[in-house]
Amino acid sequence: MIKYFVPVLGLLLSACSSLGLWPDTSATPPIAAAVTGPPSEDDVQKGVEKLAVEAKLVRPVEMSALRKAEHGPGDYFVCLREVNPPPDQSRRTYSVFFNSVYVGSRLSVILEACEQQQYTLMN
Repeated sequence: MIKYFVPVLGLLLSACSSLGLWPDTSATPPIAAAVTGPPSEDDVQKGVEKLAVEAKLVRPVEMSALRKAEHGPGDYFVCLREVNPPPDQSRRTYSVFFNSVYVGSRLSVILEACEQQQYTLMN
């Protein structure tokens, strides 16, 4: 029985090792990520205004400085919040993401540390 087991085992193992002999033609070469610089002040202003309208934020609003994003839909982001929220609501803080232009936004998460930022009043 052993004399038949060893050759069968050898055939099975050699079949597995032959998988690497032919190149995978279905795989595409990796594409280098495009490096973008920070957005202009005008693009930041436009993105923040767009979010303020979409989220129906109560004016005035205040914004943090532009920072590099370690996660999220963009390479850079700012924190945005209402100065005087309605009495029946808590203060909403958003993260507004940019590449070279506005990409998207979401309610801020703890990892973005928006509660620790310095804010300036927007026009």
